[in-house]
Amino acid sequence: MLHNIKKLFKAKEEEKKELKFNKFQLFLDLVNSYLKREYPNITFDLSLYENNEEQDNLKIQKAMLIAEVIRQFADFHWEKKTQKSVKKEILWSGYGINSQPNKKIPQDFLRRKELVFFRDDGICNRCGNVMDKIQKSSIILAQGSGENGGYNVENLILLCSNCYNLIQNQDKSFSEIPLRIRDDLYDLL
Repeated sequence: MLHNIKKLFKAKEEEKKELKFNKFQLFLDLVNSYLKREYPNITFDLSLYENNEEQDNLKIQKAMLIAEVIRQFADFHWEKKTQKSVKKEILWSGYGINSQPNKKIPQDFLRRKELVFFRDDGICNRCGNVMDKIQKSSIILAQGSGENGGYNVENLILLCSNCYNLIQNQDKSFSEIPLRIRDDLYDLL
């Protein structure tokens, strides 16, 4: 009889362990789905976590996964390139004058940003994130003014807030940079 009771408790422990694994696997699937939907240009490698042994603290295991995702997001290799041009009919008078290489932002910059936003369909050039509002986007120069890069639309690159913060703060550790991806993933916990 004692043997049967031990067997019963052992079965409950294994069932509990299986349930924990399923919770982590469910979280991993949720993270994978989120990453493919929100950041299609980046291939995240989470194979290390797919058949991972369950740890006692599920939250720590999830936090480690999130840290790895953010590290891969920050380490993603991307090169600035000049972009597609737009039809000449869309351009306005004064466009050429304000496109000259200059350290000063042109007075029609918001108009240029809007043009770039619609040229790229609101898609971040680095990660592929689709931005629904122009306010969520940022612009950088493919070639800086020191490299004779002006504010012509072919030299303007559209980025989401995550990528812009990473590019502008390359000298900082990615853990210090405010990233929406980090907030979104921790919201999944």
